[in-house]
Amino acid sequence: MDKEESLGCGGSCGTCGGCGHDHDDSSLPILVLTDENGNDVTFEKLDVVVLDGRSFLILAEVKDDESDEIDVVILEIKEEDGEEVYDTVVDEEISKKVYSQFLKQQGIDEEEE
Repeated sequence: MDKEESLGCGGSCGTCGGCGHDHDDSSLPILVLTDENGNDVTFEKLDVVVLDGRSFLILAEVKDDESDEIDVVILEIKEEDGEEVYDTVVDEEISKKVYSQFLKQQGIDEEEE
């Protein structure tokens, strides 16, 4: 598996963890996922965080309103039957660690947050 595959880089994320691509922040990938009620929800891929040998996808829901508030969603990237799948992170401690690493990768001080 090459570095791009192991980091989950789609070739257009701004901070994928150092895959070596020349990224353009204006074209962040969009994902459409189905929620527990069967509704399609559109997300923008913000980053991939690798922590303790596990990969996590950081997403923000694409909303029609123009509020400054962004709700971040953290999903663990797993492989099942040779396909990449996303699993909800339910452990609050892991979520905090992943979010903290995400902020570091973005150059954001947690106290600014």
